[in-house]
Amino acid sequence: MLHSSGEKNRRTTVTAVGRALVIVCLVPPGTGAAAAGAAARQPRPVPSEKEARTPAQGKINSQILYEIYRRRGEARRKGVPPGPTGVDVDARGRALVDVRAEVTPALQKTIRSLGGVITSSSSEHHSIMARVPLLKLEQLAGDSAVRFIEPVARATTNHAK
Repeated sequence: MLHSSGEKNRRTTVTAVGRALVIVCLVPPGTGAAAAGAAARQPRPVPSEKEARTPAQGKINSQILYEIYRRRGEARRKGVPPGPTGVDVDARGRALVDVRAEVTPALQKTIRSLGGVITSSSSEHHSIMARVPLLKLEQLAGDSAVRFIEPVARATTNHAK
């Protein structure tokens, strides 16, 4: 169907105005310096427990940290999930842990000075297994030689039925 040039121009104008309105509608209100200032005044979201960890805590397995928080009475505030963690803690409050690090006499001395008892070590596997007071593990993790602290892996058997 042929249209007169006036009708074609009218359609083009309406279409262009329609697009302009859409573009204006998509621009969020309050952009610019005023909006940036308002955003800066907004309260920041509270970081998650994991985001709020110190560098030393970042080297400690979450299940161990949950046990530490429970001992300190911080579990509820930190949002620790209910239930057992599987961390082996003896009657003296020492956790059986695998300290992943370069095995050196200095690190072994540090573990002992914190009240830990070394049960085994392997330079080849960069591992020291020890019972360390639960509330001293963050201090141990702060040592630059320590890469990670995790619960000692338990041996399991697979029984065929």
